[in-house]
Amino acid sequence: MSLNAEASARPAEVSEASETDGFGRGDASAPTPIVSRSRAPRVLLILAVLAAVAFAGWTYRGPLLAGLGLAPPAVPEAKADRSDDAPANPDLVTLDGAGQTRIGLAFGTAETRRIVLPVRAPGTVAFDERRVTHLKPRTQGRVLSLAVQPGDRVTAGQTLATLDAAGLLDARNGLQAAEAALGEARASEAVAALQVKRGLEQLKFGGVAQAEVERRQVDLAKAQAAVKSAQANAEMYRAQYQRLAPAEGAAPGTSAVVTPIAGVVTSVGITLGEVVDTGRDAFTVADPTRVVVLANLYGADISRVKAGDAVSVESPVPGHPPFEGHVRSVNAALDPATNTAPARIELDNPQDLLRANLFVSVTVGADLGRDGVTIPAAAVQQTDTGPIAFVRTAPDRFERRALTLGIQRTDWVEVRRGVAAGESVATAGSFGLKAILLRSLLGSTD
Repeated sequence: MSLNAEASARPAEVSEASETDGFGRGDASAPTPIVSRSRAPRVLLILAVLAAVAFAGWTYRGPLLAGLGLAPPAVPEAKADRSDDAPANPDLVTLDGAGQTRIGLAFGTAETRRIVLPVRAPGTVAFDERRVTHLKPRTQGRVLSLAVQPGDRVTAGQTLATLDAAGLLDARNGLQAAEAALGEARASEAVAALQVKRGLEQLKFGGVAQAEVERRQVDLAKAQAAVKSAQANAEMYRAQYQRLAPAEGAAPGTSAVVTPIAGVVTSVGITLGEVVDTGRDAFTVADPTRVVVLANLYGADISRVKAGDAVSVESPVPGHPPFEGHVRSVNAALDPATNTAPARIELDNPQDLLRANLFVSVTVGADLGRDGVTIPAAAVQQTDTGPIAFVRTAPDRFERRALTLGIQRTDWVEVRRGVAAGESVATAGSFGLKAILLRSLLGSTD
């Protein structure tokens, strides 16, 4: 056959194969094209593989999503311990060791302890009044020198200022006059005593009358009284002079202002060259090694805090441990401006970290005078019906207990009803137990 004849025969074959019935199907007697027969098995195979993948993805969707981080891992279902003829306990959660590890379960023990309520209050640091001295000039005079300024540290017996004291000269002159008068009185006493002695000897031989002897005895008594008076006057002037006497090595006629305690000069009330009198506050010296904190107590806290309660005062220096002390007293009168009662707390302050007028945060451990059952604060879970805790009744069983709480602290809470002393409670991870219990009550199986 020629090439032209073959070309003319091919269109006829195609036309015969393209004849179909009304539904798009070819005539049953018509031969099936070779191309359709070869592709049909491949399409069916692809559809079968896709169906299998979809079924597997739906069946294992939970682990796959958890592995991709798109869904939380499934928590093991809580299985209540039940028998065939007994209803399930709605307050019981059963969880094996693997499940407990998965939710990070930890435990604590209910214990009896002294109930101490932490009372927090603002406070102010002040100097201890018993360690503060207000120095005044001992005599009127002009200020010749100033040795210190506010903030300077001083030692006991140190001279803070020197005055040109005219009163010192008066005291010295008075002392000299009193000592002279005392010497004269003593001389008169000696003469009177001698006259009495001679009179008594002459009286034996009739050389003097009895009346004369008695007169001499009266004169002696007067002389003795004069000596006592002059002696008292001299002692008075001597004490005055010693009080005003200048410090060792100071110029005559000067008076020094000396501190009796060691500490820090907090104020200076005189200036150089100024004439001051004895009523003037020249210096104030305070010992900062022991200070007082006044904590302002409000409302019911006033009756809770008592003398002897332990106190913790926050340090103003970051990283420094708090200052520990005890309440010395609680003022019986309220501050009319703040309606608070100050609690007096005495603290050692060897490093001078607590400064006067510094605001601090005070925590007082108020002893309520009773014992109670307590559990760790992490064991308490909140629900719509109130606080609950999970008590471990068996290695894999946890019972929900409704709680009646008392004093609540950040580390423990008082349980007045719901848990007994010695029972084990779930702490960390107890939220997971609550989630399992709620899900079982809702009938969820996811």
